[in-house]
Amino acid sequence: MLKKLLILILVGLIGASAYLYWGFSQKRTLITPYPYSFLNTFDENYAKDHAESIRRAENSKILIVGDRMGKSLDPYTEELSLSFKDALKTPPTIYNWSEDNEGLFRTIHKLKMLKKIPPVIIYFGASSELFEKKFDVLDKKKIEKNFNVYDDEKLISLIITFPWISNILYQDIKYFDLAGFTPYNNFLAAPMKIKEKELYFKIFEYETKELIEFAKEKKSNLIFITTPINLEVEPKEVCAHSSTADVIELQQEIAAEVKEGAYKSSLPKSMELAEVTPANARTFYLLGLSAMGSGDKQLARESLSKAAVFDCSNWRGGAVYNSIIKSQAQASQVQLVDFDQYMTSKLSDEGLFFDEIMPQNIFYQSMIKELGDIIKKTLSINE
Repeated sequence: MLKKLLILILVGLIGASAYLYWGFSQKRTLITPYPYSFLNTFDENYAKDHAESIRRAENSKILIVGDRMGKSLDPYTEELSLSFKDALKTPPTIYNWSEDNEGLFRTIHKLKMLKKIPPVIIYFGASSELFEKKFDVLDKKKIEKNFNVYDDEKLISLIITFPWISNILYQDIKYFDLAGFTPYNNFLAAPMKIKEKELYFKIFEYETKELIEFAKEKKSNLIFITTPINLEVEPKEVCAHSSTADVIELQQEIAAEVKEGAYKSSLPKSMELAEVTPANARTFYLLGLSAMGSGDKQLARESLSKAAVFDCSNWRGGAVYNSIIKSQAQASQVQLVDFDQYMTSKLSDEGLFFDEIMPQNIFYQSMIKELGDIIKKTLSINE
């Protein structure tokens, strides 16, 4: 009887050990606990299919990266190059490696594929960060706990020294193995969309830090350009819980007053409504229009910025991404062209934007001049 019991205990221990080993071996060894990674096949295919663009990126002196915002600089690269004519002995080679729908995580991965890093990298993006799914929002708490471990100096030092320990310290989640870009059709309920957006912001902050650290490690001069937000575009989707029938009816009333120019009536109503409907994009949009019509530009900027942040349609960048870029640039002494602040300062002027996303040519030219001055100083110092 005792012999059978010992055998059962031994079998149980072996089974438990095998189960624990299998679970341990299935977990990923990570330094930074991103919930995504790129397949090796993606790297192989990208290197093969984009050999010429990789070569040009490696041989450029100024490399522009980002999403559609970065691509919007294409018409200005010649103008930017000509601005160095009398300042530098050799005109710098400029290559724009930006791609539509490219999140920062893809930009960083592309840069890591280069064998030679250009002396100047310009990042102009952050308008497509939610166009691609790279985590499961149901894992939000686990992902946040993993980043809390990463932020602990003692624990991350341990993980860097012994990477396998990450299998123990990081909680297991559903990982996303990425290849080519796949559009994300977001059908989540409003509360989950808000939680998802919060986590996108958090991960973007770590990615921004990684880009800065990568550039410094490679002795490249990084320059950020903030994404200009067209604050006068109405939010496309409201996620707030407070969108009741009564709220919607009051918003319609305020909207009618704004249309008629009755700002003395619409402003106090929208201010009161904003206090009881937090995170309601449409409320803040109406408050911003009322404030702008009343001449209070500061309140208008603040309110319209919030309206853009709380817009759940995820079709553009926003103030939070720009805030992350600015704070990280300041903390790391990285050069910054605050294009968004420049455009926001002109709020209420006519003809600011060509469409819902892109500013008019005249404002790009002003930004390019500022960018050129920064690059000239940077390159002349390094020559």
